Amino acid sequence: MRVSLAARLVREIGGFLCTNPAKVSWPGGVVSFTFDDFPRSAWVNGGAILEKYDRRGTYYTTMGFAGTANNLGPMFELDDLRAAHRRGHEIACHTYTHRDCGRATPAEIAAEIDENAAALSAALDGAPITNFAYPFGGVSLSAKSALNRRFASCRGTGRGINHGTVDLADLPSTSIYSRNFDRDRFCQLIEDAQASDGWVIFYTHDVADDPSPFGCTPAQFQSIVAYAAENAPVLPVRDVLAGLGLASAPADSSLRAA
Repeated sequence: MRVSLAARLVREIGGFLCTNPAKVSWPGGVVSFTFDDFPRSAWVNGGAILEKYDRRGTYYTTMGFAGTANNLGPMFELDDLRAAHRRGHEIACHTYTHRDCGRATPAEIAAEIDENAAALSAALDGAPITNFAYPFGGVSLSAKSALNRRFASCRGTGRGINHGTVDLADLPSTSIYSRNFDRDRFCQLIEDAQASDGWVIFYTHDVADDPSPFGCTPAQFQSIVAYAAENAPVLPVRDVLAGLGLASAPADSSLRAA
């Protein structure tokens, strides 16, 4: 999708301005593996790989995609969502229709989040959903300010290691995509996190033998999970924030515009 110059500027400005600063220091480093949108292969293949090493991940779920198929392949079924939750993986929030928050008003973002949260709550018997990721990595200052009041963290797509002072409204992360897969670079990131007491968040979409441009193969994913599991704690976003004392969402959880 081509992004206009104006939209790019909105995202750049939103990314540069810190709206929810917090300190991250995890002795020896920590790693999280996350999946966006929740393709079914992220659970069937990605979840199985994480569980092979007794680790768990975070699934940023777009409930409007449940039971459908798109360029990422078949998307999750409600039974997949419940199974992932039951087995200790974190179910987290995207927008209901995968709407780009960088192109939406606060009221439009509110409607998307409310619809997604209601659908997740119904599927998971009211289990709390405390973390969010921006679809397309689309972020703006107004989106960050609004979502700060709802979630303990919001994950972006800007690369980097979370250490020192970070913005919980736009946590850096690193994609694992087959098209530019570089195991040495990913392993170096993990080592850099160990050295800096930092937090590496990886993300992908589908995990399939013939992945989309936004996914990776099971062999690629397993190679990074295996290295991480050997060298650092591997935890869902929820559990890292809890370990840092940052797990609670702000008291004002309303996104509705006046």
